[in-house]
Amino acid sequence: MDQLSNSVMDLIKQNKLDEAEAVSRQLLNEYPDQIDGFERLGQVYKARGENQTAADYYQKAADFAKTMPGFDQQSVEKYLSKVKKMRKEKK
Repeated sequence: MDQLSNSVMDLIKQNKLDEAEAVSRQLLNEYPDQIDGFERLGQVYKARGENQTAADYYQKAADFAKTMPGFDQQSVEKYLSKVKKMRKEKK
């Protein structure tokens, strides 16, 4: 899973955003009990300049973190902060 998650970041850096989105969706499908798919999709849409969609995925990550053990309030706040930032930077 870590390799898939890291490959998304590499693809974003290479501006291969369609591939990055596909790998992010693969993460969601193969590892539904992990937050990485939501977080990576947020990053893909942010890189595309689709801030509202990015905010939606960061919100899903925050909601996921609220319901899963192992995430503290600080983790939730990190994602909510990204939601707020993306909604402020409307595009």
